[in-house]
Amino acid sequence: MRKYEAFFILDPDMSDEATASANEKIMGVVTANGGAVISNTSWGKKKLAYPVRKHTRGHYILMEFSGDPTLVAELERNMRLDERVLKFITVKLLDFYDPSKEEPVEPRPAPRFGDEEESAEKAASVAEEEEEAFGEDAEGDAEEGDEEESD
Repeated sequence: MRKYEAFFILDPDMSDEATASANEKIMGVVTANGGAVISNTSWGKKKLAYPVRKHTRGHYILMEFSGDPTLVAELERNMRLDERVLKFITVKLLDFYDPSKEEPVEPRPAPRFGDEEESAEKAASVAEEEEEAFGEDAEGDAEEGDEEESD
């Protein structure tokens, strides 16, 4: 048995019930094919890096599960056929996974993405710091050049 991580993005325009239904369907595929869901974490609706099927946002879900390679093929086939799934990726975490040896781990929280205002403020402060640092270097270079010309 192997341990996998599946990360998928669902249509953000669906209701919470429809999102839960799609998530349960995907978890059902794992359990129906002899796998076990280890953790399932919803990261909520986030902005996509680029438009996917005319959507600029998506509902992100991270799921860890154990199973055989045939399970991954069936899971990806189901996600490809489900129109509610915009994107997905499955990654093998461990070749040999024994659930009895696994220590209980708390689910990872969703990463915090700053608001656009916070990001703009951070970018402005970084730009000011860089300008100050590079501005001092540029002035120092100009002074050195002046001294060489006067010789």
